[in-house]
Amino acid sequence: MSTEIVNQDNMSLAIDNKFIDGLSAQIREKEKCGLTFPSDYNPTNELTAAYLILKETVDSNKNPVLKSCSPGSIASALMNMVTSGVSMAKKQCYPIAYKGKLQCQMSVYGNTCIARRYGLKEINALCIYQGDDFKYRIENGKIIVESHVQDFMNIDTNKIIGAYAVATMQDGSQYTELMNMDMIKKAWSKGYGSGGTHKDFTDQMCMKTVKNRCLKYIIRTYGEPTVSDFVEQSNDIEDTDVIAANVEYEIQTEANKEKFVLDDDVESVSGEVVEETT
Repeated sequence: MSTEIVNQDNMSLAIDNKFIDGLSAQIREKEKCGLTFPSDYNPTNELTAAYLILKETVDSNKNPVLKSCSPGSIASALMNMVTSGVSMAKKQCYPIAYKGKLQCQMSVYGNTCIARRYGLKEINALCIYQGDDFKYRIENGKIIVESHVQDFMNIDTNKIIGAYAVATMQDGSQYTELMNMDMIKKAWSKGYGSGGTHKDFTDQMCMKTVKNRCLKYIIRTYGEPTVSDFVEQSNDIEDTDVIAANVEYEIQTEANKEKFVLDDDVESVSGEVVEETT
């Protein structure tokens, strides 16, 4: 067994244009095997645009994600983005550093884009405020909104009691998702709900949450398995407290680092101890 000090910067693989070219070549090979894209989607252009975004993206410790995240996870995140036909440049998805790996998080715009390919015509969402006259019924296990009468003076982000989204498909069928405020806050508590955005734009975030839940149902029901799996994976990350998980990951990885003092005349050197078993 041998022990050596490893410099993290030297270990990191440079992510550059050649890396992106390699991913583009993989995509072209997949196209030969039947992978298809929407007519207005250029995978090579989207990979290049995403790379430029990643160059400016940092993790929770303000470290560039291209250095702090493993090259394999970066490649996987970009391939998931492209094979799902979504665009990071159009904010249909965005990068998140999670436990030393890059994850591609789907946004409500991305979920809407994918759902449209599977028959979504339109989706609308509204908040329900105290004082609103809101009526719905349940028919064959489906929620059907009968009426929603709202007085303009009821609109107050501090008095939101719930939200709902109605998705209409091309064949005329509808799917409704309804959440009360307690359900919405529980969803937020699993992810980024403690952030200022949810407090400052509560109405928009409520509608986004219920929309996403509705869209994910459509994608899981009608989507191709690979796309549905990616959206499900994205959902798992969204429902996780990423900051807390990253802190836990850093504690675990830092536990493998030691400070070495060679002698009184030599400065201390920090590095990761890597043990090799022979």
